[in-house]
Amino acid sequence: MAEAFIPKPGTANLFPNDKKVEDWHADFTGTLITPEDITPNTAYWFYVSNRVTAQGKPFVKVAFGNVFKSKENLTESAKGADVEDDLGDVPF
Repeated sequence: MAEAFIPKPGTANLFPNDKKVEDWHADFTGTLITPEDITPNTAYWFYVSNRVTAQGKPFVKVAFGNVFKSKENLTESAKGADVEDDLGDVPF
């Protein structure tokens, strides 16, 4: 018997649920492998795309990672409120 495919950390593969018999059952099932450096209760970016296996079976590929930075967070860091100017070694 072939080994089950295990996705890379930060990815998941979702396949149509062949065992779905009720409307409330999930349309897709799969396994998600979290990266080792994941921080609980933190927003991450998330991508989803439709793919087809080499055998022609459709599936959904999911990838996520790197802490998501909102525009508010980017604006605050761009202001440089917590950044000190250290130009001691600069020759100009």
